Amino acid sequence: MRFDNLIIALKNIKERKTRVFLTLLGIAIGIMAIVALMSVGEGMEQAITQELSTLSDTIFASIGVNVDGASPTGGGIDFSDLEYLTDRDIGDIQRIQGIKDLSPILSGSALIEYNNEQSGVTLVGMDPENMESIFGIESLGLEDGEFLKQGDQNKCLVGHGIAYDYFDTEISVGSRITINGKKFFVSGVYNEEGFGFSTQTDSSIHLTDYDFKKLTGQTNISAIIVKVFDVENVDSIADEIELAINENHGGEDVASVVTMSSILDSIKTVLSIVQTVLLAIAGISLLVASIGIMNTMLTSVMERTHEIGVMKAIGARSSDVMSIFMMEGMFISLLGGVSGIIIGVIGANAFTLVTAQSMGPMIEPVFTFISITLGIGVALTVGMFSSFYPAWKAAKMSPIEAVRYE
Repeated sequence: MRFDNLIIALKNIKERKTRVFLTLLGIAIGIMAIVALMSVGEGMEQAITQELSTLSDTIFASIGVNVDGASPTGGGIDFSDLEYLTDRDIGDIQRIQGIKDLSPILSGSALIEYNNEQSGVTLVGMDPENMESIFGIESLGLEDGEFLKQGDQNKCLVGHGIAYDYFDTEISVGSRITINGKKFFVSGVYNEEGFGFSTQTDSSIHLTDYDFKKLTGQTNISAIIVKVFDVENVDSIADEIELAINENHGGEDVASVVTMSSILDSIKTVLSIVQTVLLAIAGISLLVASIGIMNTMLTSVMERTHEIGVMKAIGARSSDVMSIFMMEGMFISLLGGVSGIIIGVIGANAFTLVTAQSMGPMIEPVFTFISITLGIGVALTVGMFSSFYPAWKAAKMSPIEAVRYE
């Protein structure tokens, strides 16, 4: 009997193609949004995790920066606006067990000249090997050129903003710029800052630590990059570094010590909040779609009142009538769910291709079994609850009154 009920339900759907199509379209849009958003969010999380995992043995320590890595005024680490670390800080940190390497980041301001125009910029000096490992991750990296190497002199890396916005003529790889009266060769131009650990590369020029000291005569240490032998000890070593700096500067919250795991946790939290909000918006479309299914099924019940009466008159039970309408609603939702998943997969990949052409390589969407299963499950659940009242109403009809209905 259940199989017969399914045949009747499919027959009724086939007879109302246009109405069914418009109804399942609402479900498809909601499921498409859920699948696409989850896949893009998963892809973004995996990409960021992969990038930052290469720096899992790295600790950033500075003064005057909050725990999220952003400056008090917002916009990332502004090296020109920090209190400096002292030689005592460096000495105390070097004595901590488990530290493999320590690289100071020098900072200051400078006047650059290009094509007879001048502008003030932030100047950053650091060890070339650490420069590439920190700023070479995919979300930053170089738009053109190559990173500085050990032994390079009178070469620099230019931020995206300086290269394209500071002067009437764009700065490119191979250009010659004057920094504080001395000529430098542009070895590379940074990408515009992307999502992730904001470092304000856009408005700074990077030199080797040797060139920085030679050019400015300064040894201002605004931050340090610490690498450890054992990744498992990163958090404990970070706590020791923070304690040492705080004690040296006479405060409890003077130091900002950031590990990749803390940055990654912060990014994941933000992504989770954004994704939850977007999924909530997608849920509203599903709510509207569920109302559409209910309206369609109620209309179908009214149109088939006489048919329901005949079915009951020849022996159909209330449960049979109810199952027919429940099957109809759930089948419509299932079709909408499958369609939404297909559209979501195509749409997410198409979005990636389009944005990649205009903005460069983007996040690849990742479609998981959970997202696909969730899409189908949500569609069936919406169909079941939306069909319940119309099906119950049809099942409770009096056979005599239903047969007499015209």
